Amino acid sequence: MIPLLFTYGIVSLLFSLSRKITTYVILIGIVAVCIEESYIGILQLTGYRLSNHSLYAVTGSFLNPGMYGGALSVCESILMAFYLGNRNRKKERIFEKIFLTLVFFTAALVICVLPSSQSRSSWFALCGSLLLLAFGSEDIRVKIKSINKKYYVCFITIAALFISGAYLFKKPSADGRLFMDKMSIKTMCENGIHGAGLKRFGAAYAETQSHYFKKQIDDYGNDDLDWTAISPKERIMADCPNNSFNEYLSIGVEAGPIAMFFFIITLVAAIFFSYKRRTIWCYGLLNFALLCLFSYPLHIIALQIMFTILLAACIWDGNTTKRSKIVGIASSVLVLLVALTIYVSNRSDLIRQKHAESEWKRVDGWHKMGYYDYVIMAGDTLLPYLKNDFHFLFAYGQSLNKMGYYDKSDSILKMGTELSGDPMFWNVMGNNSLAKGDYLEAEKRYKHAFYIVPNRMYPLYLLAKLYNTEKDTLKFLKMAGSVETFIPKVESGQIDLLRMEIRQLKDNYIPEIELRND
Repeated sequence: MIPLLFTYGIVSLLFSLSRKITTYVILIGIVAVCIEESYIGILQLTGYRLSNHSLYAVTGSFLNPGMYGGALSVCESILMAFYLGNRNRKKERIFEKIFLTLVFFTAALVICVLPSSQSRSSWFALCGSLLLLAFGSEDIRVKIKSINKKYYVCFITIAALFISGAYLFKKPSADGRLFMDKMSIKTMCENGIHGAGLKRFGAAYAETQSHYFKKQIDDYGNDDLDWTAISPKERIMADCPNNSFNEYLSIGVEAGPIAMFFFIITLVAAIFFSYKRRTIWCYGLLNFALLCLFSYPLHIIALQIMFTILLAACIWDGNTTKRSKIVGIASSVLVLLVALTIYVSNRSDLIRQKHAESEWKRVDGWHKMGYYDYVIMAGDTLLPYLKNDFHFLFAYGQSLNKMGYYDKSDSILKMGTELSGDPMFWNVMGNNSLAKGDYLEAEKRYKHAFYIVPNRMYPLYLLAKLYNTEKDTLKFLKMAGSVETFIPKVESGQIDLLRMEIRQLKDNYIPEIELRND
């Protein structure tokens, strides 16, 4: 929050002092970012540089292509708005002529690179912002009207084909996001006006999804783990996200519907005032707002800063009266003072927090290598600063489980279930109960893990081993049959190994089965 407050305060202050200089400074930054990101994307596309995601060839400096395409899309809207708004104006300075030419070629470069991201949301957002730009430009609007009268059926058909193609291009992904939106809306409704709490999206979402699938099993299943009773399409699509692919719903789940509507109203008002003043920033902010419908840009630091700059620009650019400038300067100074006060009052805690995060990177390496005793040694020291990091809580809780500290492991993992919807928290907690001999609690936790994401076989495997430990022949054989016939979301060698282990355990029951048959 502190860097975002500083960013907002500085941008609004600069616009209040000098509109033209601030506009050019931001545009120069956008051009520099676009050229750098396009260059990185071209290198990745041609194989001269590795991407940051194993499944995609082009990600730019981002971790996935969706955010890469989204950032380029927002920048493209601003560049095209600036070029179209200034191309016919008389330019007295050579700098303005050169800069406008640079903006044109940068916009052309981004358009060439953007398809490599394969991001449908970025193209949708770009089309939406350019549509507003077209209707906002009088000469373009006149041309569109003349064409529209003759070929409006053709345009509608092309738009329908474009939307259908975007859906079919990655149909499983689109269906998954629609299902995620459905679960997010149900979660928001269940948590009421106050929301589930900040950073609790994953936990609240998992709770709703587990109830949803359990109800299907209860209504249509033969027993309480009959996964065949669940809608096959929904079962395969299910996941345990820690943020929605829709920023508005994420805010609605965590902070409640009132906060969500306030956020939407703020965006609409900023876009409206910017558009009314004929500034270029409304097109970038509209692009960002549309991107929020299908992605999670507010969870990426670089895009958070971009959003803050655009919001400040939409609000304060175009305030030409002396009174509005004074108000802008006063409010900017107030925001900067608030940010500075927060920073100074929390400086020591922030330093320790930063140190704890750096230390956690080293501890995480120990966890991945299986040095669980080292993780435990650092765990208590890091816990006060990383208690909202579910990755740390899982690593610490699992390490405690591996070293036999089952009660403490439970307490740490329960903290993780308040933040994350990952069923592995419940699986490890089930292992804690099993190790303590509480078979009933272990069964309950394994089942809950399965209900959260019923396309994962691991909880069924753990249940089969539990029943084998209990020497409950009927339950074990039934669960072994479920493991053998289970259809996971993705088949893998690890799943084959788990099935093989259960089959080997099942072979030990063959003499008992034959004796009963006799």
